[in-house]
Amino acid sequence: MKFIKYLLYFVLGLAALIGILGIFAKNTYHIERSVEIDAPKELVYEQIRLFRNFNEWSPWLKLDPAVVVTYEGTDGEIGSSYSWSGNENVGKGKEILKALSADRIELELQFVEPFESTVPVFFNVTGDTLKTKVSWGFDPHLPFPVNVWGMFTDIDKAMGTDYERGLAFLKRRCESIAHKKYNGYEIVEEEIPAANYFCTKGIVKLDSIQAFFGPGLMKVMGEAAEEKLTVTGPPSGIYWSFDQSAGVSDMAVGIPVKEDVVKAPKDFSLFRSPGGRALVVSFYGAYDSIHQAHTAIEKYCAAYNLRQSSLVIESYMTDPATEQDTSKWLTKVMYFTAADSTGKK
Repeated sequence: MKFIKYLLYFVLGLAALIGILGIFAKNTYHIERSVEIDAPKELVYEQIRLFRNFNEWSPWLKLDPAVVVTYEGTDGEIGSSYSWSGNENVGKGKEILKALSADRIELELQFVEPFESTVPVFFNVTGDTLKTKVSWGFDPHLPFPVNVWGMFTDIDKAMGTDYERGLAFLKRRCESIAHKKYNGYEIVEEEIPAANYFCTKGIVKLDSIQAFFGPGLMKVMGEAAEEKLTVTGPPSGIYWSFDQSAGVSDMAVGIPVKEDVVKAPKDFSLFRSPGGRALVVSFYGAYDSIHQAHTAIEKYCAAYNLRQSSLVIESYMTDPATEQDTSKWLTKVMYFTAADSTGKK
């Protein structure tokens, strides 16, 4: 009997201690994590706003392959929601889209299992067409006696770990979409400045391009030095046409120069590239494999219904005389797109 009496005293004392601690224990928290994503803000925003996209990178739903998810309302519009019901790792609950602005998405998270709770959640999304910063946070309220447990637990770490994992999934998903590869190469859209090229031109047979290029570049470099021209960039191949059926290319080999007016001697000319929007591949490798980069851009244009202009430029960024390893030779292959191209990425 004494044992039961002492046990009762212990239980009552423990309950009293928990009650006292519950008065003083913190019951509100702010958990927030951030990540930088190498992808356009618009793309990242849509991966968060739409519940069907969110469920592709959620750190929780992956914990139960058999989780049941249902949607209500028009996905992405205020008032829409999704509900989930899964195993003990996932629980049961509902999330509702409450507010949208250009840089912020607000939601309400309603837990049903393993305990009932309503938590405000937010995403701050800032950036541009190249890079985006996402901050994901929520402000949980821990009811008694759960708040007592919080006194002996690193709440920020315990809950923040899932947010860090989710943001890592989001980053991987967005970057894989933004940097999709074609023929094994990433296509980047860049604004290329106008440039003047001192060059030698010709209608060249396709199987004679290498023979034309080497001696032609030597002549161009020699004449540029003779004319005291200011070289502003690497040597380049300039192509206006590449007719495989006829077996010829209308092309030039040249170097960009500062001067915009040159009294070019016979066999030389000054060509001004107008610049503009271009599709660019950074190709590493020997020149006899560079056709792979051209194929990649052609596939990209077909995928997005982009019409090319007649201008293609290859800029040879690496000097083969100083770098013997051909795998390190960098060539920037630039396809200028037509101003009236209707394709939209």
